[in-house]
Amino acid sequence: MTSRTEAILAFHAALDGPSWRIAGWGSEELQRIRFEALTRASGYRGGSVLDWGCGPADLYFHLRAMDLPLSYTGVDLDPRMVELATARGAPHVAALPAGQAPGGSYDYVFASGIFQFKDPDDPLYYLQILEQAYDISRRAAAVTFLSALRPEAAKADDELYADPSVLARFAAALTDRWVIDHAYHPQGGDFTLALLK
Repeated sequence: MTSRTEAILAFHAALDGPSWRIAGWGSEELQRIRFEALTRASGYRGGSVLDWGCGPADLYFHLRAMDLPLSYTGVDLDPRMVELATARGAPHVAALPAGQAPGGSYDYVFASGIFQFKDPDDPLYYLQILEQAYDISRRAAAVTFLSALRPEAAKADDELYADPSVLARFAAALTDRWVIDHAYHPQGGDFTLALLK
């Protein structure tokens, strides 16, 4: 089986077109509703943001359009994405190798789409990343997952489908303030988890 990093790089290398397509979203609208779910679930009100797995930095432009104070940092394991985000004018974007946690602390840590693929070497890798994201956030960390509750016909063998009830138990072990939003995506295709400080 292909490693998770290889799967991510191959997936994005095969895509072109508008930035939302390069990031792997099915449409600009599906990308937008996920970004809105991240900001809504986290109670986002402006501040410093780490965009973990920033892709071409569409989240930066979404946040900037909200007209709230914003200090943005983006990291991605794909050098092509870092180059694209930088060329588009996103500030403070850098490469972050897989398995390495970002340094520093931020008001909000957002991760949209980084848990797309299974990892045959570390099936629960996403739990460590969630805990790291929570640890470096000052107000909230919010992430998206493909849902285990989506229709079987809409699933792919190499993708990670998380069970929201399992993630609820993990969230409750980290904090007594958390949100799961499983209502925004058509057919319940994915969900957002926010861990609040």
